[in-house]
Amino acid sequence: MVTMSDEMKMVVKTLQEAVDEEMERKAKLGYKAVIADKHGHPKVVSARYLVRKRKAELAAAAKVSAS
Repeated sequence: MVTMSDEMKMVVKTLQEAVDEEMERKAKLGYKAVIADKHGHPKVVSARYLVRKRKAELAAAAKVSAS
C-alpha cells in the first residue's frame, strides 16, 4: 500500500478545495459538469448536484471524525 507524505496530502487537499470552489461557481451560474459514470463513461450532470453531493460527503466525514 502506498502512503502519502504530508506534502502530497497538502497538495491533494489544495486541489480539492480549488475544485470545490469552481463547482460552487458553476452551480451559481447554472452550469453543468462532466463526470465519469460507474463504467467510466462521460456523464453530464448539474454542478448544483455535485455541490450538494460534496457537502453531504463532507458532513458525513465530519460526523464520523467527531465520534
